[in-house]
Amino acid sequence: MNFSKKLVFAYTCIVVIPLSIIVITAMSLIRRARVEELEANSEGLLQENYEIVNKNIDICDRVELLVNSNGQLTLFFTMPERYNEDEIIQTMISEATMLERSIEAVPSIYALRVFADNPQIPERWPIFMNSSRTNLAALDRWEFAYTADYIGNVGSLKYESVCTTRRMEKNHREIGYVQIAMKTSDFFPFLFRKINKFNDDYVFREVLNEETGEFKLVKITNKIIEEYQAPLKEEFLEDFTKALYRRKKGDLNNSGKLILKDKEEVCYSSWIRVPQMDLVLLHTCSSEEMQKNLFKIQAGIITGLILTIILLYLLVRYFTSRLMGRVYNLIGGMKKVQEGQLDASVKVTGHDEVTQAQQTFNKMTEQLRTQIEEIKKEQQLIADTEMKAMQNQINAHFLYNALETIKMQAVIAGESDVEESINVLGKLMHYCLRWRVHTVTLEEEVEYIRSYVYLLNIRNDYVISLETEIKDECKKIVIPKMSLQPLVENAFYYAIEPLGKDAVIKVYTECDEGADRIWLCVQDFGKGISQEKQKELEAYLADDSYERDSKGSIGLKNIQQRLTMFCGKDYRLVIKSAEGQGTLIKIPVPKQFISIKNEDK
Repeated sequence: MNFSKKLVFAYTCIVVIPLSIIVITAMSLIRRARVEELEANSEGLLQENYEIVNKNIDICDRVELLVNSNGQLTLFFTMPERYNEDEIIQTMISEATMLERSIEAVPSIYALRVFADNPQIPERWPIFMNSSRTNLAALDRWEFAYTADYIGNVGSLKYESVCTTRRMEKNHREIGYVQIAMKTSDFFPFLFRKINKFNDDYVFREVLNEETGEFKLVKITNKIIEEYQAPLKEEFLEDFTKALYRRKKGDLNNSGKLILKDKEEVCYSSWIRVPQMDLVLLHTCSSEEMQKNLFKIQAGIITGLILTIILLYLLVRYFTSRLMGRVYNLIGGMKKVQEGQLDASVKVTGHDEVTQAQQTFNKMTEQLRTQIEEIKKEQQLIADTEMKAMQNQINAHFLYNALETIKMQAVIAGESDVEESINVLGKLMHYCLRWRVHTVTLEEEVEYIRSYVYLLNIRNDYVISLETEIKDECKKIVIPKMSLQPLVENAFYYAIEPLGKDAVIKVYTECDEGADRIWLCVQDFGKGISQEKQKELEAYLADDSYERDSKGSIGLKNIQQRLTMFCGKDYRLVIKSAEGQGTLIKIPVPKQFISIKNEDK
């Protein structure tokens, strides 16, 4: 894959990857929103059903209260013997008429029956009956799918109903029963309609198994309800039952939501208890419709994403090919230069960064041709300079050999002082002539300084004392050649010679505890340096630009330059001086150079 294809791929990925992440996130958010919508819809429909059931319970409670609060009726049921026959008939007619008119105002009431325990109270159908007509005590407070079989052949009064049977009392004395019935289709209207094929409503009775102490759910249904309801799968019913009764002892939740799953379907469901009737209402919403809609949405989004990627790839490829055509032209010019065609140039086109690169290439080849010509001239000059340097080295060797001859003549003549002086001078020249060796041990550098101070003492009428305190473990440390001698020379010329009297130069080492360096110190006790001069020297040494002493001597700047090359930029000379007290110059050297001594041993 060449660079242009990599570029196209990279730019495409830069857009496609974030875009894909956004698309995936968007699809996830859409799915979550649809799930939340389904759950909210399920909870809303369930709440509507719950309100319908509570409303019907409230109607039954109000009708019961209407009967129980009728003082004349309850008094009549308690002591019918106080009434004569005409009064009994009149009371029965008026009370029956009143109750019939009352329930006519409540269309949802299918039947109202008042049962009297006292056999002296006559029956007046279909309102007033005797308790002995049926076993009312065996009925639960609420009965479902109830039919009044005791009515006989009056079929219009025997619809399947939700019936509540409750005791009538007067002064804590049981006097009869009140039975209120509503058609099942009126009490649970939501079981007899279907919003769509994806939503279903169910009602369950909670039946307690007295032997096991566990509850069982019994679905309220009939043939008509089953026509509207989708069959509830056994797996769903089992999961729902487990979720409903999976609670701690004494903790009873009255509502909740859950997801019912099997291999083929997922239903988002909500449930709520009706404690007054020991009922559980359940609403389920299948995810089938949501899955179909999500599939369409996701298919549309993915299709759009693929088309966008293709279009983006083609656009990037088109613009990249136009751009890279000029880049490849530039690369072709570089190859020509690589092959030796220094007169190569490229055509300058456009007005962008590539144009600048083309112009820069043409200028570069032109400068390259010019620099090659200059290098040829410089090489010739260097060759001439090297020849002169070789001649100077030959002259220095000739001088060294001449000193050796003079030394032998002094020995023959018995001039021991002259012999010693020439011997020391020879050592100095030999040390200086070995410039191919750029590093020496600290011990060698100190020995060279001793010879230098010896010669200084010969030429002066005062004595310079050299004091050294070099630790044994530091003697073999490797340092740049001629690091300390220039400092001793500076101490002589600037501190000792102006005073013209006996002086001391001290050379010693310092070790920082815990630090990574050793300090090589040269100290004189002369007139010192002023603060202005010291700041000037420090600024001069802080400048890292290369500088060669025009006089050919080795100054502080040269020492700092070689120290930087040898040890690194963190190793800087330190100057401490005070007027009238002398000057101390410290050279830092890495501690690890001590190991060189041990390895050499």
